[in-house]
This record gives sequence, C-alpha cells and structure tokens, in this order.
Amino acid sequence: MKTLLKYTPDLDQLSPTENNDLARAMTSVEKFIKSSSKISDVNYATRDAHSKTYATAKGVLKISDDLPQFITEVFQEKEYELLARFSNANLVINKKGRDAPLYGLSLKIKNMKGQDVNFPLVNFPLFPTNSSSVFLNFFRSVNMFLVTKQDNFLVSVLDLPSLIKNSLSLFSNMLSVDVIKKIVQFIPKRNNFFFSFNYDGIGCYRLGDHVMKIGLKPVRNLANIGKDEPQKDSIAEFISLQDSTFILTIKMCENQKDQPVNDLMKTWVNAPEYTLGKITIPQDSQLDSTNPEIENLNFNPFENSENLQPVGKIQQIRKKIYEVSIATRNKLNGK
Repeated sequence: MKTLLKYTPDLDQLSPTENNDLARAMTSVEKFIKSSSKISDVNYATRDAHSKTYATAKGVLKISDDLPQFITEVFQEKEYELLARFSNANLVINKKGRDAPLYGLSLKIKNMKGQDVNFPLVNFPLFPTNSSSVFLNFFRSVNMFLVTKQDNFLVSVLDLPSLIKNSLSLFSNMLSVDVIKKIVQFIPKRNNFFFSFNYDGIGCYRLGDHVMKIGLKPVRNLANIGKDEPQKDSIAEFISLQDSTFILTIKMCENQKDQPVNDLMKTWVNAPEYTLGKITIPQDSQLDSTNPEIENLNFNPFENSENLQPVGKIQQIRKKIYEVSIATRNKLNGK
C-alpha cells in the first residue's frame, strides 16, 4: 500500500466568497424554519430538509480480524452495539404520494471510548456540483421561494428568476461523467427494496490522521423483495421475519487525483478498501418510532470525536447549516 494522505485543516477551508454565500444561506434556513410548520402543515418547526423515518432498529457491528493498525487504533473493540435509522429525505414533509427513491441509512455506533459515532449514509452519494457557491445559492433560492410562496404566492413570483437562474447553474454542473453514469445505473433500480441498495457517506471523514469514505452493502441480493410496495411496510415486515446483515467498508485516500476530497461528483478509484466489519440487525429489533425519544434521535456526524469528524468544504457547510437549523428549531419548539 502507498502512503496514505494525511488530514490537514486546509481541506475544510472555505474562500471569502464561499463564507459570504454560506452566511446568506444560513439566514434563509432561519426564515424557512420559522415558516416550516405552515409549509409542511404540521404544528411544530421542522428541519429545512426533512428526514422521514421509516424505521429505527438495534443492531451489532462485529469488527473484522486482521485490520491494519491505523484502523484498530480508532476501532479498538471487537464488537459495538448500534442503532440504525432507515429514512427518506424530503425538502418538506410529504403526507401523500410516493416518496422519491432517495433513501438514508444512518448509523449510530455506541460507546466508542464513551462516545457515540454517527455516520449518515445515502443510496445516491454523489453531489450535484463541485462549487460550494453554486450549491449554496441554489439552496438559498429554494428556501426563500418556499417561504414567500407560503406567505404570499404573488410575491413568490418575484423570487422565481433567482430560483431559475440558480437551478440552471446547479443542473449545468451536474453534467459530469460520474454523475450521469450513476443516474443511468440508478433509474432501473428506483423501485427496488430499501435494503437492496448500497449506501455511502456524502463526502469524507477523518480516520485518525487519515481520510476515509465509509460505505455499507447488503450481504445478499434483496432487489425483488417488496418491489413496488411502500418502503415503510416492507422494511417493518422484513425486520420482523429475519435477521438483516450488511458489510461495512472503508476506503482510504492515497492521492487527490484518484480520491479527491472536495470533488463529490467523482467516484473514488484505486482506493485501498477494507471490510471494517459486519452489521447484523436482529429479527424483531425494530424500535417504537412513535416514542419521541426514538423519533428525535440525532445522527449528527459533527458530534463525532475529533478523529472521526467529517472532512471537506461541503461537510463544513453542512455543519453550519445543521447548527443554525437545530438552534432555530429548538428555540421555536421550546426545547
């Protein structure tokens, strides 16, 4: 194995323009959340992007044998308890109609040196742009359009030119070979069962002094189970009838030509890959999602220990958005 890339803080650093765009986007998040109860027709303030939980379950991660020292220095135990949340991501709460097949599988690995570690994973991990400013301006435009549309539809028409302009900028950025290839591969699978997809983190994480990407894949082919049925029902039934098993993998960054940290439109190639371990979700391990403690579980990766923090510009943007989102929601919901 070649020398692994060392983590340095400059991998996270935003330019002055990007910081300015981030500040404007954060203001739009505050405004969106203040109007979110009306936008989503609920009696509480929601996230600016809402994760609709299908199910939450207990599980176990058994760490593989014979891993290199730089991995076992971080994952020191042979077995960890965990929680897994299976969800769908929507900009607003979708009370009717079919969910878009964009799914999340978030892991909370318990008690790693007394601290929980969170890894939110998704079934479409490539990002639509390499430009932080393009993403932030699109994100801000969507938020402001939804806010003004709720307050006054006629006034929202004035926000349409900005939304269209920033949407075109984003979509023109999406025309990369890797993103188009991923979309073409994804379309035939869009109605497949939740557990049939591979799941990966958006962006990178530290692994001690190094940089990694983390992923999860099912042990067996489950594509035809519950096909075209509501995912929430299929997941609950599947967990109630059998154990569910997955392989948790990590890929390491050696060089930024083949494994770019801040190019989230590109799939890593030639990366050293390790099987971190096997995850088992036991039969009948589903938790009661109506319990407020379960529904409000936090899978925030920025609460990880320093040696497992998210890495990269987009990750730092997500961190700031998370912070303002959580602070605004807690204030409005009286927490």
